[in-house]
Amino acid sequence: PSSLSVESLFSPLVVMSGLVVSFAHGSNDVSNAAGPLSVIAGFATYPATRDLDAIPRPYWTNALAALGFVAGIMVMGGRTIRLVGCKLAKQTKTKAFATQFGAACTILVCSLLRQTVSTSHVLVGAVVGASLAENHWGTNAEPVDFKVLLKIVVGWIVTIPIAGGIAYVCFYAVNIASGQW
Repeated sequence: PSSLSVESLFSPLVVMSGLVVSFAHGSNDVSNAAGPLSVIAGFATYPATRDLDAIPRPYWTNALAALGFVAGIMVMGGRTIRLVGCKLAKQTKTKAFATQFGAACTILVCSLLRQTVSTSHVLVGAVVGASLAENHWGTNAEPVDFKVLLKIVVGWIVTIPIAGGIAYVCFYAVNIASGQW
């Protein structure tokens, strides 16, 4: 069969793997966002309890985090989607399927192992892996844009201390303002 007909066969698989990636994101990223809020709400509801594992987690915190996740994608996700899906490496249906399936498997296994991972890191790694495989097997694929990859990696490196610094200042300011220190 021609390459074009193989690509067309993957249309439903890309949709299906996209749904699995979305499920994987929910198992990891939304849970990361809901975790602190869930603990705070649990302690507020059961103030005498000091055992973190004994506190029931309110489901509304997951729903709130999921709404925020969807709103973020709708409002600001387009730039990231274009960066990873077009600029880092052009996607075909077969490559998109391999990327999404590889990322979903990785994220779900990590979630089952209770290992917090960055789904963004996982997806970028999967895009690069599928693109390198496509280039290795002799197709005339466009290569990974390593300048874009470097920009992404530098962004990952600098955002950790920036987020930590902002959280430090915020925590300090709240405690000073509230008279706790």
